[in-house]
Amino acid sequence: METRVEQEISAAYQDQFPVLHLFFQQVADLQITIEKLPMAQGMEIRFLNQVNEMPNRARLRIFFPSQTKCLFFFYKKSVIPFSRDRYSYGGVVIDARSSGRFEEQDVREWIDYLRNGLPPKLRPATVKKSFPYTVPEDD
Repeated sequence: METRVEQEISAAYQDQFPVLHLFFQQVADLQITIEKLPMAQGMEIRFLNQVNEMPNRARLRIFFPSQTKCLFFFYKKSVIPFSRDRYSYGGVVIDARSSGRFEEQDVREWIDYLRNGLPPKLRPATVKKSFPYTVPEDD
């Protein structure tokens, strides 16, 4: 069942960015437990599994800097409770003009990367270290 935030993202961007539906469908099909946090320009996804017997710190921020761009930002929050630092593991820029560029296998690699805590050996080729966009601050 889709959350209100997911429905809003789907309604607003589903046709332009089919990869959004693919991502949420694969998470559901794999029965992965996540937390969806609404953000001003999109949403944040937190994977609730454990990695090496510790809570998974991997996060995915999905946001829309313009009507034609959808961005997936892979990161970890600082372990210091009051810190607003984020440790970037890269990002994926999805352009509305190239909506078919990413396929099921790409999405599955992103999910595996996140579910395993963003280990360097699993970094998908589609996740680029250079990310030329300002990532919105936490609400």
